[in-house]
Amino acid sequence: MLVSEVMLQQTQVARVAPCYERFLARWPTPAALAQSSLADVLRAWQGLGYPRRAQALWRAAAAIDSGGWPRDEAGLRALPGVGAYTARALLTFALGLPCPPPLDVNLSRVAARAALGIEVDEAAARNLEQAIDAARPRSLDRREYAFALFDAGALHCRALPRCGGCPLAQRCASRERVALHQPAPARRQARYEGSHRQLRGVLLSASLNSATRLDEDAATAAAARLRPSPDPAAVRRALEELRAERLID
Repeated sequence: MLVSEVMLQQTQVARVAPCYERFLARWPTPAALAQSSLADVLRAWQGLGYPRRAQALWRAAAAIDSGGWPRDEAGLRALPGVGAYTARALLTFALGLPCPPPLDVNLSRVAARAALGIEVDEAAARNLEQAIDAARPRSLDRREYAFALFDAGALHCRALPRCGGCPLAQRCASRERVALHQPAPARRQARYEGSHRQLRGVLLSASLNSATRLDEDAATAAAARLRPSPDPAAVRRALEELRAERLID
């Protein structure tokens, strides 16, 4: 589950699904991943973006291989690349251990609107956690309950809500407010084409597919395929960043 959670942090399900299957087929255990090279892991990660996630997952696999799986939130958060949400998701869905609810954007939005009557950016995380715990039916364990709230958020309580058919609609504290005033749509992610992220991705790919160290001349040649072609200072900065992050030699 850690693999899927890390892959899904900043990438859509449609792009993750095929890569996830190939990734687990090649590295079915933390030990298998830890024994591979970072370059091989980064090659398998291509197409998902944000390669530091792959680096963190590789380092986490090494920690798990040597010390076993942590059994509490603090231990899981000590793993590279694991934050509060991922740690709580692992405890709730994979390990079946009690913990505060894993507050992703869907769960948080449902709790803010249905229980508190406000939008999620107006709500404190502690209040969201308390509202979620207080509303859990005793007939549902924490795992089933979290999945139900995820579904409500994904299908109904979206950035632009679709209240028709929502199982929480009758008792929703935001029902009238949302009917009268639709929330503002979520901000779109910045364009990838022509971005610094795209430049970094091109340089990383060039490094992974080269038998020699990627120097500044080779980086400039690789970046020249982009349109518009980035200026030399941007190429140099991207190359220095990738080296500093140890994503390339």
